[in-house]
Amino acid sequence: MFAGIYYWWPKMTGRMLSETLGRWHFWLTVIGMNLAFFPMHLAGLFGMPRRIYTYSADLGVTRFNQLSTAGAFIIGIATLILFWNLLSTRRRPITAPHNPWGGATLEWAIPSPPPVYNFTVIPTVASRLPLWQTERHAPMEPLPERPPAPIHVPGGSWWPLITAFGLPVMAIGALSRLLPIVLVGAAVVIVGIYRWAYEPFEM
Repeated sequence: MFAGIYYWWPKMTGRMLSETLGRWHFWLTVIGMNLAFFPMHLAGLFGMPRRIYTYSADLGVTRFNQLSTAGAFIIGIATLILFWNLLSTRRRPITAPHNPWGGATLEWAIPSPPPVYNFTVIPTVASRLPLWQTERHAPMEPLPERPPAPIHVPGGSWWPLITAFGLPVMAIGALSRLLPIVLVGAAVVIVGIYRWAYEPFEM
C-alpha cells in the first residue's frame, strides 16, 4: 500500500513526494515492523496466546511485549511522517514529469495530473510494455493539449462519494438490527446512483 502511494502520487496530483521523508518513512517502518512483530514469536514460544491484553508476570514475556509496544509506536511515527509528506505537497507547484519512474504502461503517456479526457482515441497496444521502445514497436504519440474533436466527459461530481457513503450506513444498520438506518442508507444509495447516472456532461 505504501509503495502504491509513492508510485501513484505524482500521477494523481502532479507533485513529487519528498525523497528524504520517504527514506525516513521506509526505515522507521522496517524497524518498527520487525520490533513490533518479531518479539511476538518469542512470546508465543513462552506460551503467550494471541490477542490478549492482560497476562501474568510469571509467564516471562513482559520484556517481549514492551518491545512490541515500542515497535508499534515507531510504526505510528513513520506513518505520521508519510501523512506529513503527503500534506506538504499541497504547497508545491505541479511540476512532476509525465513519467517520473520510466513506467511502460499507458497511464504514463498522459500528463500528471491526468486531463479529464485521457485519450481521445483508444491507443493501439502491440505489447505488454507499450511505452518502452523496442525495435518492433514505435513509441506512443504524445497526448495533444486539447482533444481534436469535442467529446463527452463526465464532470466533477460528489455523487459517487455520496453513493458510496450510503453503503456503510446500510451495513451499520444491518449489524445494529435497526431497519430505519438500513432504509436511510438504501435511500442514499438509490438517490446517489440516480443523480450520478443522469447528471449533465461537459463538452
